[in-house]
Amino acid sequence: MFSFLHSAASVVHLVAVGLALATSTPLMLTPKATRRHRYLGAAFVGSMAVALLSAFRIYFLFGRFGIVHYGAVASALALGVGTGAVLCRPLLPAWRQWHYLGMGISVTGLYAALVVESTYRLFPAAWFWWVTLGPAAAVLLAGALVLRLHFPPWRGNAATVETIDQPVVNRAWVASDDYKERNGFKQTEAA
Repeated sequence: MFSFLHSAASVVHLVAVGLALATSTPLMLTPKATRRHRYLGAAFVGSMAVALLSAFRIYFLFGRFGIVHYGAVASALALGVGTGAVLCRPLLPAWRQWHYLGMGISVTGLYAALVVESTYRLFPAAWFWWVTLGPAAAVLLAGALVLRLHFPPWRGNAATVETIDQPVVNRAWVASDDYKERNGFKQTEAA
């Protein structure tokens, strides 16, 4: 009989991944720098840490260290960058950018792993590279595009200054009140 849960590590992994998925989307969609963001972030980091550690106890797919485990290593590095940036705020002027980048990559990797885990169980193992890694690569590409679109500008980056010759890459940043205030745009009231 085919079973989705092969060991106690699989159960722990599944519960941790479920919590990480449940916290990641609201974390990305809600306002930042709030108490709710910090609580959701702590829950996400904790659940991702358990999920990543338990991933190294599961070898059902290949019977050895495989491509899924390399993804877990990459996700752990991204999670470390995102968490480390917050912890090093006083020392790192561009901590927001590093935090966004690390956490964004970690969440994108989580969704790609969801695609991998969902598809490899549904199709024959011979199709793994096409029906599993193809859609996972599409998720990673879509995540990269979303991250690029909403990436906060680097401190002192020339791309944050709008000129006639240079188009602004990050339109969401330019539309923000913070950008307008920093660059001397005043709100004029109708007389």
